[in-house]
Amino acid sequence: MTKTIYRSKIDWWVWLVTVGFLAVIWLSAIGMSWWYVVFVCGGMTLLYAWLMFGCWYEIDGEDLVIYQFFRPTRLPISKIKDVKKTSGYLATAGMSHLRVSISLTYRSVLKSYAPIEISPKDRDGFMTQLKSINPNIEILC
Repeated sequence: MTKTIYRSKIDWWVWLVTVGFLAVIWLSAIGMSWWYVVFVCGGMTLLYAWLMFGCWYEIDGEDLVIYQFFRPTRLPISKIKDVKKTSGYLATAGMSHLRVSISLTYRSVLKSYAPIEISPKDRDGFMTQLKSINPNIEILC
């Protein structure tokens, strides 16, 4: 059983917001006590790193595991109905506007009819690997 990890694509605007926010935090700490710099500024930097790099996707045998903030959500690939490339800025498990929308056959898997949108760096490779595991998946344009 092999595991394939797909990192989340991170758009340029996410980097820009991160650098801007951290610059404001660190520049505001000039002249503050050392404990403020260590705990507040260091903590905010670690939080931002956790938010940016804590999102990835793993194909583990017959399951798709979505890690968001290091918390896994396991979806059976056999329950995927279709996948398609999308773009948008909705708040989902992705750091990019270039996404893959995954629709499931049964509402009970996620307790929702809405598709889940994720943003793997290699969208084509990700979709091809899902299709190779479950040939019943329909790839939409």
